[in-house]
Amino acid sequence: MKKFVPICLSLLLIGVVVIITPAARLATADETARAAAIKLFQSLSDEQKKSALKDFNDKDRYKEIFPASPRPGIAYSKLTAEQKAMIEDVVKGMTSEYGAQRCLEIKKETPDGSCFLTFFGEPSAKTPFAWRIGMHHLTLIFAEFGGEKSNEFGPILLGGNPVKTMWDEEEKLALEMYAALTADEVKSLTAATKGLSSNSGASMGKGGVKISELNEKARKLAGQLLQKRLEVFSADRRKVIDDLIQRDGGVDGLRLAVWGSITKPQKDGGNYHWRIGGDTVICDWQFAGKNHIHMTLRGRVKG
Repeated sequence: MKKFVPICLSLLLIGVVVIITPAARLATADETARAAAIKLFQSLSDEQKKSALKDFNDKDRYKEIFPASPRPGIAYSKLTAEQKAMIEDVVKGMTSEYGAQRCLEIKKETPDGSCFLTFFGEPSAKTPFAWRIGMHHLTLIFAEFGGEKSNEFGPILLGGNPVKTMWDEEEKLALEMYAALTADEVKSLTAATKGLSSNSGASMGKGGVKISELNEKARKLAGQLLQKRLEVFSADRRKVIDDLIQRDGGVDGLRLAVWGSITKPQKDGGNYHWRIGGDTVICDWQFAGKNHIHMTLRGRVKG
């Protein structure tokens, strides 16, 4: 012990320099999705790129098609197993765990010959491009604008047939919101939707009732209903659509429209549509038959 103490004191007096290197920064969700999209594009052969690549501003980027039918781009059946796995990597990068589970489940309902991959502009970290997959009940778009701030989101199409339990949590909130409405609010909603198209993804215009005009409980639940749809996406993707919602005055500035009565789940015979939106944002749910749902989400600054 007598020898040990001086040695320890000497070490303390001399000092020991420990170099701690900072941990490597984890990639953000958008960085992960972008890198996966670039890797996927680079894996395509010249022949595949001819089918998959379109101009960044091509109008097909905004097409909204729910039924099983040909879409722009290259069919999954012409991709390798490795390339299909890369598509899943992009999906997981742009969605939350909750969203990825549902999007990949919807994919299982559609054969590869009816699923399509499209690039609008060659993907890179500094130039505008969009990656898009389209199939029956699922359209996902990851759009990047180089150094410019994004002024659009989607269009995103979701749903299912059979929808099973995929969207039960969202429907539960719709049922709770409708139950919270007063009799007068239900009458106002019925009157305010006259002349407003109930087709999935249709514009909101001045139809419906402002969410700020609903009673406190219904107003809160309408906000939760919208947020449940946004929960499908990563934090980075949600920020894009959240910024667009703020352009419409925040959630309270949006409008609510309802067709039919949201009094029982669609799997128990419920038949209704609802839409929350404004000038910039649209989020809706359309009943298309028992166990068959169409869901739209998009945001785009006009002009």
